[in-house]
Amino acid sequence: MIEPLRMGVVGLGIRGFHLAHLITRIQETELVAMADMQDKMLDIAREKFPGVELYESGAAMAEKADIEAVLVATGDRFHAGNACEALENGKHVLIEKPMAQTFDDIIQIAQLQKQTGLTVGMFLEMRLNGIWQRAKAIIEAGELGEIYAGSLVDHVGRDRAQFFARLRTRSRDVVVSLPLQKGVHSLDLLNWFMGASPRRVGAVGGLFFFGGDQPADKRCRDCPERETCPHAHTGAPWRLPALGIEIQSGEDYCVWSEACDVEDVTFINIEYTSGTVANYREVHFAPFYSLHFTLYGSKAQLDIEANHDTGEACIEVTERYTRNQRRERPTRDTGHGNADTDLLIDYARAVREGRSPTSDLRAGFESAAIPIGARKSLDEGTFVDLPLLDEI
Repeated sequence: MIEPLRMGVVGLGIRGFHLAHLITRIQETELVAMADMQDKMLDIAREKFPGVELYESGAAMAEKADIEAVLVATGDRFHAGNACEALENGKHVLIEKPMAQTFDDIIQIAQLQKQTGLTVGMFLEMRLNGIWQRAKAIIEAGELGEIYAGSLVDHVGRDRAQFFARLRTRSRDVVVSLPLQKGVHSLDLLNWFMGASPRRVGAVGGLFFFGGDQPADKRCRDCPERETCPHAHTGAPWRLPALGIEIQSGEDYCVWSEACDVEDVTFINIEYTSGTVANYREVHFAPFYSLHFTLYGSKAQLDIEANHDTGEACIEVTERYTRNQRRERPTRDTGHGNADTDLLIDYARAVREGRSPTSDLRAGFESAAIPIGARKSLDEGTFVDLPLLDEI
């Protein structure tokens, strides 16, 4: 049995508390410290995680706590700062997606990792889900031959439960773009399947459905039209039943607000270092919540349909010349979550074994580089060259 990896968690929202709880549940990790800038979150941590050291900032925890690794679960804007301060203090780091929000920041993290030799992992857990593991195995077995092109459609639906237009994610000041906040999971899989590094992107898109002329502070709870509006939301608290934690989100802002300035449709064309190409499409007013992959190979085509609403997932392999088709349903899990524990175990073992984790620095760097570049492409109306990890 390996010695448990002593970890600290910075960022104590529902996600941070969830991951802290998982750290306590597996033998490969030990929760030693937690940090947050809000006293109310530290009070919850004090009650739910007795004996764990508490700090008022990630910097203080990285500098003073007797830990080996920092798990970064803060808001997207703070990932780079928290990751860098951990690496600068000699700590391994596991970062919630996305790695960062700018080219400069992902490059800085990569440079620090190279200088220190510490392990950087990313919480891109879909790599460890059954359906995507099976798809990767089919690719690596050579069933598709050489992969020349890929297509990925990310439909974001769930009408009443998940709307980025009502949360803080409606603002470019917070998320830069929804492909960066939401799409990096899917983009990471696309890069993984294509087997090459993205080098250039061109994007088009717009805010077509959400947004409007309603006041920025308008909320569903006070709206006289809430009974008839198809997007009315209660602003119910975030819940973590395993620990009995409830945190009031307060995020029931009107989806027709003038504060919405993030594109709800983005199409991204991607060129890879191998000369292959792919297309990513993200639509935030779809009637359902699903992913659809198509990979075009010299021998066969691979299609993957994963509907998160229905829980139905299937893989189809169609041979190019015979058109023989095989359909598989490897799991009822559509691969959008439920691999957090496996990722933590893999990361802790990677640190101990001196290897890269399955979801590693490259996964975080390249999945973030595409939407960061797409943001620049949308703003400037041109193709954008991406930084290459191997050249840093």
